[in-house]
Amino acid sequence: MADAPAAAEKDKAARTGAGSSRDRFLQAADDQFIAHGYDRCTIRAVAAQAGTSLASLSRNWTSKRHLFEEVFRRHFDPVHRLQNDRFDELERTGDLSVRSIVRAFFSSAMGKSAGDGDTRKSHQIYCLALTDPSEEAKGIARSLVTPVRSRVTALLRRALPGMDEQRFFLAMNVVLGVYLYPQTQAGRLASAMNFDLDALDWNQAADILADFVSDGLTGR
Repeated sequence: MADAPAAAEKDKAARTGAGSSRDRFLQAADDQFIAHGYDRCTIRAVAAQAGTSLASLSRNWTSKRHLFEEVFRRHFDPVHRLQNDRFDELERTGDLSVRSIVRAFFSSAMGKSAGDGDTRKSHQIYCLALTDPSEEAKGIARSLVTPVRSRVTALLRRALPGMDEQRFFLAMNVVLGVYLYPQTQAGRLASAMNFDLDALDWNQAADILADFVSDGLTGR
């Protein structure tokens, strides 16, 4: 005999469309955001791609901002958890070299994590959200990213104690730029260079970029 609470939950999901229409909305919002950016991504287009009505969407989210707070959070949170886990491990082991810190930072939002499947789309949305020109999008992203960005800045400050403030500020520009550019603009560069971007190993790319950045910052 079926468990009564489980049966009731299944019946509720069937009546409300929970776990299906909501997922379609979120996936459609992902696609629309990638294709058009925040300002040109409309609720109407999201609902049309999801194959449901505006009224159905409004039952879950009260506004476009409300929707994208969830859209961004569901991509930011896994990246930040992985970054913080890796930073925790570095602090436990005392391995606070520039290279280790930068690699932990890069690989969490570039590489494909074991068991997570293809995370490239999620990482792309993460980086596009951080570089979107919309003030509203910036506000949503800033509130999500500030804690981990502050942490990587503090760790690198510890790893580079002798660097003056101007050079350290420029160093952080290098770190953040290298982190974001490959995932937001690599397609254009690959086209110009006739490079097969689909063949790029993103885990290996995170290692290579960490080498480039750490060698530059430490003067090797």
